[in-house]
Amino acid sequence: MAFTIARSLVAFGVAVSAGLFMSIGLQQSALERLKVNGPVYEQVVYGKDLIADILPPQLFVVESYMLSFEASKFPELTEINLAKIANLKAAYDDRRAYWKTTRLPQALKDELENDVIAKGDAFWGVMNREIIPALNARDEDKAHGAIEQLRVAFHSHQDAVEKLVANSDAFLKGEERNAASEIVTWTVYAGAAGFGSFGLLLVGLYLLRRRAIVPLDGMKAYMGNLAEGDFSTDVPYANRSDEIGAMSKAVAVFRRNALERQDAQKRETALRDAEFERERSQLAERAVEEQIRETVIDRLTYGLEQLSTGNLDCRINTPFAAAYETLRAKFNGSMDALCASMAEIAQTSKQVGSSSVGITDAADSLASRTEQQAAMLEEATAALDEMNIKAKDASDHAGRATGMMAETRTSAEHSAAVVREAIAAMERIEGSSSQIGDIVNVIDEIAFQTNLLALNAGVEAARAGEAGKGFAVVAQEVRELAMRSANAAKEIRSLISTSSAQVSTGVELVNRTGKALLEIEGQVEQVAGLIARIVSVSSEQAVAISEINASVNALDQVTQRNAAMAVETASACRALGSQTQTLEGVVNRFQIDATASGSRPQKAA
Repeated sequence: MAFTIARSLVAFGVAVSAGLFMSIGLQQSALERLKVNGPVYEQVVYGKDLIADILPPQLFVVESYMLSFEASKFPELTEINLAKIANLKAAYDDRRAYWKTTRLPQALKDELENDVIAKGDAFWGVMNREIIPALNARDEDKAHGAIEQLRVAFHSHQDAVEKLVANSDAFLKGEERNAASEIVTWTVYAGAAGFGSFGLLLVGLYLLRRRAIVPLDGMKAYMGNLAEGDFSTDVPYANRSDEIGAMSKAVAVFRRNALERQDAQKRETALRDAEFERERSQLAERAVEEQIRETVIDRLTYGLEQLSTGNLDCRINTPFAAAYETLRAKFNGSMDALCASMAEIAQTSKQVGSSSVGITDAADSLASRTEQQAAMLEEATAALDEMNIKAKDASDHAGRATGMMAETRTSAEHSAAVVREAIAAMERIEGSSSQIGDIVNVIDEIAFQTNLLALNAGVEAARAGEAGKGFAVVAQEVRELAMRSANAAKEIRSLISTSSAQVSTGVELVNRTGKALLEIEGQVEQVAGLIARIVSVSSEQAVAISEINASVNALDQVTQRNAAMAVETASACRALGSQTQTLEGVVNRFQIDATASGSRPQKAA
């Protein structure tokens, strides 16, 4: 694995950090071990030493010995001194228990327990057994005798205390000497770690300068030479495997690309010179072509201007250059096709106009005949109403049945004749509807052809470019008129289909009426022999006549709707005629040549 600059920096940082952490650790360890000798601790020690110098210690029974001796000499102080002796005994017991649980050096702890505390317990034994009972009893002789025993116990305890103090003092002086020695040792360790870290920092900086800064300065100078265009020397440090080596390899790529770019520029200069010679030879040819192109554009512009004014007679008769001759032929062909289309549109619009007039007349005739049919149906309705009244009267006036039946026969015969006439009128209406449908189909075909011709004219105008936009707008108007004509024809066809269906319904109803009237006529012929049964069947006859009357009323309504539809058909035909006249006016805006229309001469451009 290559030891790169980045890895070097990481290793250097880790080493310096380790040295710093080591130095800090040593100092912290020394502080933990030696912090008892700090200034604060010394103040605490001084305070305790001061208290020890002023007050007697609890384990040393000198104060208790003094109080007991004083109480034996001065009886009036007995109670006060005994109370103080009790407090001193409690303090002695507390400290005695405390020092038994402390972690003293074993030699001092053994001397404390086996000598000082043991002799102190002996002192307090004499105090509790002899002195305190004698003082409580105010027995001076016994108290004086016990004082001697107490004195012996006290001096024995005092000797043990002095010996322990001497040994403790020697121990503390040894601990102080050890602490001072450790302070020096740990200070040396911390200083060595600090100086080592500083030395490591200096070595790392030196290595960093040698491995990174100096090579970077060299690469900076070399890249400055490259920027000035000096590519004669090789890239330094290219054999290194770290970042400097990678940078050198990248700069080598830049140098190689620059050298290739110089070669390419030389080749490009040679090619540019050759291209300049070739372009100069082509300029003359382009000048000639440009002159020919301007001539072609001028003539086409003139032709399209004539087309935009509606003049379809304009043609380009002067031949173009070979490269543009096809364009001239296409323009003249487009003008011929457009002229022929407009002439055909004009002729077709005239035919549509004449056909619309015929359809209008037929629709008016249909409306008139339908109104007549409605009038006859009203008469039939009146006759049926009269028959209904007579049938009701027959049930009330059986005695006048013979005379009334004669009138009924006459009415039935008249109604049959009316129904036959209605059937004939319905058949004539149906025939007229078929003829109108044929005429509408012709109108639809004419509108389709007109739409197709207008579409072709729009395509040719689009091919003509910007100059053909005016003609394209006119062709679009022609196409929209043709589409409106086709829509009107479709509406007429729909109305005629509806009328035919309703006429068929009317014929069926009239046939039913005829059959009903025939039945009535037969019944009238048989009425002479059935006078006796008139009373029983008169109600049934009235119901039948009411149904017939309802059918005739429905037929009357259908006939009235047929009449309204016929009026609408006539109105649509008149609208179709008006639109056809508009279409003729639009077509007449164009000036069509004599070949297409037979009336106008051809003009040449």
